[in-house]
Amino acid sequence: MIQDTAQQTTENPPTSGLPEASPAIDLLANAYNHASDIWHMDLFKLQDTTISVSQIVIALLTLIVGIILAKFISKRVAKAFLPRFKVEPGPASAIQTVLFYILLTAVAVLSLQIAGVPLTVFTIFGGAVAIGVGFGSQNLVNNFISGLILLLERPIQVGDFVEVSGFSGVVLKIGARATHLQDYKGATSVIPNSILLENRVGNFFLPDRSMRVIIPVGVAYGSDVQLVKKTLESVLEDHVRVLEHPENRVLFMNFGDSSLDFELHFWIMPRNLLDRRQIESDLRFRIDELFREHNITIPFPQRDINFKPSPPIQVMSHSPSQD
Repeated sequence: MIQDTAQQTTENPPTSGLPEASPAIDLLANAYNHASDIWHMDLFKLQDTTISVSQIVIALLTLIVGIILAKFISKRVAKAFLPRFKVEPGPASAIQTVLFYILLTAVAVLSLQIAGVPLTVFTIFGGAVAIGVGFGSQNLVNNFISGLILLLERPIQVGDFVEVSGFSGVVLKIGARATHLQDYKGATSVIPNSILLENRVGNFFLPDRSMRVIIPVGVAYGSDVQLVKKTLESVLEDHVRVLEHPENRVLFMNFGDSSLDFELHFWIMPRNLLDRRQIESDLRFRIDELFREHNITIPFPQRDINFKPSPPIQVMSHSPSQD
C-alpha cells in the first residue's frame, strides 16, 4: 500500500492550486514581448545618439498633434483675439500665417528633440540641402519668400479687388506659395506669389476703396450737346453713391460713326464688384429715363449701302437648227 501511494504521488505531483496557463495567454504574452522588442529596437545611430522605434513614433505623433494645434491656435488668434484690438482682416491674415509658421517651427524642433536627433546634425547636411534648394526648389522658395513679402509689406490684402495679367478678382487668401483670387463669376484662380511681385498689379482698393468708373454714352447727330451734358451731370449729382470728391466730369469724347460720343467719369466707393456693377446699372437706368423725358435719342449703328449701276447683261438665245 505504501509503495502504491508513493507511485501515485510520483505520477500525479501535487499542484499549487493555480490554474494551468492557457495557449491564448501564452500567445498574448509572446505578442507583447515581440511588440516590446520592436518598440525598443534601435534603428540607426546619428553621431553618438541611437535612435529607436519608440522615439520615432512619439516624435511623429507629436508633430501631427502640433500641426493641428498650430492651425487651431493661429486661426483662433486671427478670428477671435485680433478683432478685439480692431485689427483689419488683411493684417490679421498676415499675423495668422506668420504665427502658424512660428508654431510649426517650434513643433518641428520639439519633435526632433523627442526623437533624439541632435540639431547639430543639420550642419552636416547643410551644404547638400542648400544645393538641393538652389537647383530643385527655386520656384517653391521664390514663391514662399514672395508670400512673406506680400504679408509683411501688404501691397495687397484679403478683400482687395486687384487686376494682374489681365485677370481681375477679389483676394480670398494669401498663402505661403500662392494667392487665391475669386472673379466675378465665382471661379477661384490660384496665382503664384512670385507673379504678384514680378508683374504689374492693379489694386483698386489702394490707398483707399474709392475707384474711378467710366460709362460711355452715345447720342444721335443733331442733339443739343449742352442739354446732353447737363442731363448727364444731373445723373451724377442725384445718385447718392457717387462721390463728390474727387471731381466728376462729363466729357464729349468724339464724333463717332453713328453717334456723338460722351463719357461719364465719376468716383464711387463700392463694397465689392457686384456693388460696383449695381451702381453702374442704376446710372444707366436713370440716363435712359432722362433721355426719354428730354427727347434725346440714343442711336443704333447705321450703314449706307450704295449700289453702282452696271451695264445690262446681253443674253443670246440659240435655237437648234431644224432639219
